[in-house]
Amino acid sequence: MIKKVRRRFMWIATLSLFLVMIISFASLIGISVFESSREADQVLSIIVKNNGRLDVVQAKQKLGDQYNREGMFKYRYFTANINTKTQKMKVIDDGHIVGNSISSVNNRTKQLTLRLKSGQMKGTIRSKGMRFRYLAKKISANKYYVCFIDLSPLMQSTILLAKYALIFTFGGILFFIVIMALLADRAVQPIKEAYEKQRRFITNAGHELKTPLAVISANAEMEEILGNDEWNESTKEQVVRMTGLINQLITLTRMSEPEEIVLSKINFSETAKQSAESFKSVLAKDHKKYTVNIDPDLYVNAEQHSLLELVNILIDNAQKYCDPEGEVTVNLTKSRLNQNAVLTVSNSYKNGADVDTNRFFERFYREDESHHYDHEKKSGFGIGLSMAQDLVATFGGKINANWSDGVMNFTVTFKRVH
Repeated sequence: MIKKVRRRFMWIATLSLFLVMIISFASLIGISVFESSREADQVLSIIVKNNGRLDVVQAKQKLGDQYNREGMFKYRYFTANINTKTQKMKVIDDGHIVGNSISSVNNRTKQLTLRLKSGQMKGTIRSKGMRFRYLAKKISANKYYVCFIDLSPLMQSTILLAKYALIFTFGGILFFIVIMALLADRAVQPIKEAYEKQRRFITNAGHELKTPLAVISANAEMEEILGNDEWNESTKEQVVRMTGLINQLITLTRMSEPEEIVLSKINFSETAKQSAESFKSVLAKDHKKYTVNIDPDLYVNAEQHSLLELVNILIDNAQKYCDPEGEVTVNLTKSRLNQNAVLTVSNSYKNGADVDTNRFFERFYREDESHHYDHEKKSGFGIGLSMAQDLVATFGGKINANWSDGVMNFTVTFKRVH
C-alpha cells in the first residue's frame, strides 16, 4: 500500500507541475502573439494614415520609446491598390519587402476581394507558410488602398519563446521526477509509520486475544465435564466466533501488503479441487446439492496458500447463504479464447433480486444492516469477500458478483500461464 501511495503522490505532483507549466507558458505565448498582432495593427494604421509612409513621430507616440529610426527596418511591409470589380492588385510601394512575399499575397487577391466587399477592412491572411496582417481604406466605389505587413519578423520572439518553453517544460518535468524520486520517501514517511503501527497493533492484539480465548475455551470444556448447559454452549460458541474473527483480521492485515506475497506458477485446477472436496461433508450435512466441474491443468500466477484461501472463502460464502436444500456449484473452465481461467461459484438465492451486489466486497458489509450475528443462518463477519477481492487484485485478476434467475454468482478471472 505504501508503494501505491508513493507512486500516486509522485504522479499527482508531476501532473500538477506539468499543468502549471503548460498553462503558464501557453499564457505567455498567447500574450506574445497578441502583442505582436497589436504592434502590427499600430504600424499599419500609421502607414495607411500617412499614405504609405511610416512616420517616426507618430510611431514613437504609439509604440513608445522602443521605436527609433533603425527600428523601421524590422517592419516588412508594402502598399497596394485592389480593385474589387476586376479582382486585381496593383503594388504601389514595395521598397520595404522582398518580391516573393508580394507574390504570396497576390495569390490571395480573390480572397481579399471578398473580405473587402463584406466590410472586413483588417485581418490576417496566410499564403505559402507566410502570415500577413493587412489594413485597408476605401478610395472609391470599387477601389481600396491596402497596406500589408509581414508578421514573421514580429513573431520571431514568440517562436523562440515557444521553443524554449517546450525545452524547459519537459526538462523541468524530468528534473522534477528525479527530485521527487529522491524525496518521495520522506513525504510518505509519516503515513508509512502510522500504517506500520496499525499493522503491528492488529497483529499483536490478535495474538494477545488468543491467549485468554484459549483459557476460556479450556474452562468451558472443564465445565462441560461437570455438567453441560445452555450457558456453557453459548460461551463455547462465542469463543469459536471470536477466534475466527481474530484469524481473519490478522490475515486481512497481512494481505494489505501485496509485495510480501511471492507469485509463482500454480495449478489452479488442483487447488480448486482440493478446496471443493473439503466442503462436501458440510453441504451434505445441510442437505444441499453440490456440483463441481473443474477443467484439468489450468495454471495461473498466484501464491498456493492464498489461492486456496480465496477458493475457500467463495465456497464457504456460497454454502452459508445458499437457500435451504438449494444447490451450490463450483465451475473452473477456460475462457472462450483460451486465454483466461474462469472460476464461478454459484448458490441458490431466491431473495437476491433487491440485493446490491456492488457492496458485497466492502469490509464488514452484511446484508443485515444491524450486523446481527445469526448462528442459525451462519452469518459471517463481512470480511471474507473483502479478503477475496484483495487476493484477486494481488494476483492481477478480476472478481465480480451478480444475481440472475434465483442464483447468486461470484466470478473470478485470472490470466492463464501456459
